[in-house]
Amino acid sequence: MQEGLDLPYPIEKVWDTALSVLDHAGWEITHQNKSSDGMEIHVTMDMITWTETFYLNLIKTGDNSTRVVLGRIGLAQPADWGIAKQHTEQFLLKLESTLQNVNQSVDERN
Repeated sequence: MQEGLDLPYPIEKVWDTALSVLDHAGWEITHQNKSSDGMEIHVTMDMITWTETFYLNLIKTGDNSTRVVLGRIGLAQPADWGIAKQHTEQFLLKLESTLQNVNQSVDERN
């Protein structure tokens, strides 16, 4: 399972915002490498399943554009597929809305 999102923001801004969104969600970043723009994240899916491991990759597609790819590492129980997809979609939506809100606040101050 892998989901992607293209964002009209520089990679540095997306990286910093992704860290903030992950922290706020309580997801544990177990490994991060800013030089390769990648992270490994552990997420407790719910009270009856185990922790899932996700990867987050940021790809610079232009000076002010970044592709975000979030996917799961390894196999999971079929019952977890829907939960993992829900977590992935929620993260990408939250990342996009946070970036939009920050950008809008900056525009309003100018």
